Amino acid sequence: MPDERISEGDFLVLVVLLSIAGTVVSGYLTWQWYEAASSSWCDVDAYFSCSRVRESPYSAVAGIPTATVGVAGFLSLLGLTILLLLGRRSIGRIRMLPALLAFASVGAAIGAGLTVIEVAVIQAVCVLCAAGFAIDLVILGLVVTLSRGSSRLDRLHGDEEVLGP
Repeated sequence: MPDERISEGDFLVLVVLLSIAGTVVSGYLTWQWYEAASSSWCDVDAYFSCSRVRESPYSAVAGIPTATVGVAGFLSLLGLTILLLLGRRSIGRIRMLPALLAFASVGAAIGAGLTVIEVAVIQAVCVLCAAGFAIDLVILGLVVTLSRGSSRLDRLHGDEEVLGP
């Protein structure tokens, strides 16, 4: 029977793929903001409406769409993860895994704040924004698991050592 352990590399590849997906979603939302289309394919109804959220005053700060922050954040996560995949554990005094955890945490906090604004203030939910937030939460969960080392994965798989050095 093949070894079914989840390696650090497997987790990092998942983070890379999710970061790419998050960049695509945020990039599309940024394009939509600049395009200022009258409606979007993700306008399901009056409540689940990307257009309503995009047209609100909360969709940009100082004329910069909030989705641009998502693009920058997901690209940062992608870059840090690629460095880890290439074996870089630190650059100077900056350790890559804690930096990845910090960026994922900040992204999740921003996503949570924007989601609260959507629901409580705008009273509309952008489906793509919610997808981006969900992607960041999954990335955060993967990075937290990596940061905790093998102990968390051991309970899931019964292995003594899942993540290597």
